[in-house]
Amino acid sequence: MSAVDFGWYLLLIGAGFMAGIVNSIAGGGSFLTLPALMLFGLDPKLANGTNRLAVLFSSASAVATFKKHGHLDQRMVMRVGVPSLLGVPIGSLLAVHLSADAFRGVFGALFLVMAGIILLDPKRLTGEQVKADASFWKLSPVFVCIGIYVGFMQAGMGILLLVSMSWLQSGDLIASNAVKNSVGFIVTLAATLVFIAYGLVAWVPGLVMAFGNVIGGVVGARLAIRKGNRLVFSFLVVVMVCTGVKMLFDAVV
Repeated sequence: MSAVDFGWYLLLIGAGFMAGIVNSIAGGGSFLTLPALMLFGLDPKLANGTNRLAVLFSSASAVATFKKHGHLDQRMVMRVGVPSLLGVPIGSLLAVHLSADAFRGVFGALFLVMAGIILLDPKRLTGEQVKADASFWKLSPVFVCIGIYVGFMQAGMGILLLVSMSWLQSGDLIASNAVKNSVGFIVTLAATLVFIAYGLVAWVPGLVMAFGNVIGGVVGARLAIRKGNRLVFSFLVVVMVCTGVKMLFDAVV
């Protein structure tokens, strides 16, 4: 391996580590890993598929950490995971055949709107309000749509899940974060299998990046547990705004 190749692999590990932290606390880490994979030389569709491999490992490490500390509600994982999983194959097939730029502007605007809603009603996410307003059955179509989005783009999945779950169990962001990472693992596994079937996963860079993701996932989960709801809330809002701005910028440039 040449020094240049070694440098590129270090970039992938570093991007994976930072993305693992971001994903385990809020979401949006793919905005770090996707550019890194494309700089490495992968085309956008191949980078999109390969990125799922890295996210899969970071989600697994975060889930293991949350479960170890007793923060995983497995019943809620099933309630959110099953409808989300139904939408994944649809979104994955769309990603295989369409460009991710097709809906980037719409998604960017959506993230900015959601950030505004959260800032207007922060109690829903910070633990000061404990009564949920919507039933699981009413929100099932929302989670199906999130599954379609995850299969299509992945980036920002955790943000969508956290905000949607606030209508089911508002209050404890740490518990919701544990569920988010568990559901993220399930739906990302389904999407990854579709991309593998279409030959859109580059194993070597994906596994190298996954090494950084695993470490970042553990670090991020421990930070979330140690610092509590305030850290997760602050992180979530910042990432949502940055995600929305970046998506809108990419859509118009």
